[in-house]
Amino acid sequence: MKRRWLVAFVRHAILLAWTAVTLIPVYWMLNTSFKHSGEWVTWPPHWFPEQPTLENYAQVLTPGSTIFELGRQTLKVLKPLWDSLFTATASALVAVALGSALAYSWARFGTGGKNYPYSVLTIRMLPPIVIAVPFLVYYVSLHLLDTYAGLILVYIATSLPYVIWMMLAFIEDVPSELESAARVMGASRFRVLSSVVLPLTVSGLVATFLFVFILNWSELLLALTLTNTQVSTIPITLNKFQSVNEGRDYGPQAAIGAIATLPVVALGFLIQKHLVKGFSFGLLRK
Repeated sequence: MKRRWLVAFVRHAILLAWTAVTLIPVYWMLNTSFKHSGEWVTWPPHWFPEQPTLENYAQVLTPGSTIFELGRQTLKVLKPLWDSLFTATASALVAVALGSALAYSWARFGTGGKNYPYSVLTIRMLPPIVIAVPFLVYYVSLHLLDTYAGLILVYIATSLPYVIWMMLAFIEDVPSELESAARVMGASRFRVLSSVVLPLTVSGLVATFLFVFILNWSELLLALTLTNTQVSTIPITLNKFQSVNEGRDYGPQAAIGAIATLPVVALGFLIQKHLVKGFSFGLLRK
């Protein structure tokens, strides 16, 4: 009994320590976003702002304001925030819809052969830089460079393998006997999908959507290669702080980082019930 209690105590202590380690960078980002410039690099560091301020947020959220104290670049953060939100959401929705259909066709009809899922997965084994240059060449010819459509298309292409593999597991956990019974009772294929398969896999769809949304929301290389001035995502905006001068503006950097995490955190809280079901789907049945 004591040994079991000791093992449980050690396990929880390790989990708490690991949680603290992973949350320290998040706390430091939020902490820095409320500090004046004089507290950004003080030693010893200030774990709490002496005089909390919203100046950093005001600088990055005010349209057309100059947020760099040492540089001369003028940057609007609201536009990159919208660009990231629009491209990540649109690409995730389309990728989940297409990937779910492809996963269902393979799970129920064996479309593409038995090695089809593995062939699809090999696409993600390639480094992003390998496909970035060919996409750049094609986009110049098709006039898709620096457009929403171009960025959404490449995000869909790179997200599909993940969607297919994730949804494949959820669809295979739905008993095919339920679909057969519905078909015997006269339901059409569309009715079977909408009334049987969809309700049983909705949690998986939500979990997959969130995963793909985060993946596309934080993507940098492809966005940096295929966009210029008309489209500029949040990761590109943060990347602009890496120069010698702008890189010293830690307060605005932290403010943008905090703003960039809000959509993901808010979305996670809104759909957390579906996430728990999605990530545990099939586990409880076994």
